Amino acid sequence: MGRYEGVVHDVRSNAVTLKTPIGMISILTNAHCLKPFSVVVNSTKKFPGFEIEEGQDVVIGDERIEIPACEFTVDLSQATDLDLSVEIMQSLFLPTDLDIRMRHVMRVIESYGTSEDMSSLITDGKTNAACDAIRPMLAGLHEAVREQELDACARAAEKLAGIGNGEIPSSDMLLCGYVAGYAAWSAALGRSRQRVLSITRALTGAAAAQTTESAAALLLQSGEGLVSEDTFQLLRCIFSDASYQTMVAYANKVATAESGNGSDILTGIYLAVTKQLG
Repeated sequence: MGRYEGVVHDVRSNAVTLKTPIGMISILTNAHCLKPFSVVVNSTKKFPGFEIEEGQDVVIGDERIEIPACEFTVDLSQATDLDLSVEIMQSLFLPTDLDIRMRHVMRVIESYGTSEDMSSLITDGKTNAACDAIRPMLAGLHEAVREQELDACARAAEKLAGIGNGEIPSSDMLLCGYVAGYAAWSAALGRSRQRVLSITRALTGAAAAQTTESAAALLLQSGEGLVSEDTFQLLRCIFSDASYQTMVAYANKVATAESGNGSDILTGIYLAVTKQLG
């Protein structure tokens, strides 16, 4: 879709993040699932081994991503496009056993949750300062979303943003999961896509303004209904007649593949679905 210039924002062993005029773009090894605004490449070599460094210029074209300083190129000409929008999910519905499905999700959260994440918001696990700060705010979030009050949604999300440690705080990952769960639940009910988007954009736009740059990029993508490939498949399983085994398999993938924040994503999904049902 044209030519863009950017810079390398972050370099890790199996992921490079690029800052561009159209948002954060990730280059991932196949140790990751595909995410919004990303490309997965087959590489046995760790990215630092290509001498990629933060701040290097990046050029993005229709068929390639280049980092000229280290002669690193990703050829996109044969890449397979994959749409990761909740909007394209077909035939979602509210299954009669939805409560059982969510109990299975809960068990996965219990299995992978730690004292460092948001899981104790819904489990009996050991709590932490971030959870203690967030817990009193959840009622306001649930109420604002249930009543579809955009200003109240923005205020609730703004309070939740940026709580926790790291470049992507746990509360922001929780909110990403919450928004994804709400969007899929709404699609299963047949609600207006534009109305749902107005709510998710209000939530994530307000939160994005109060957190880190990396977290803001994820939040804004979530607000547009974009999720990782594993989260996409999990939501499709929850709101269908897919087998419990298949659904749990994807829940496990989300728990282990979301850069250490997988249980926060799952906790957000669980809260959104169960509280809206309630």
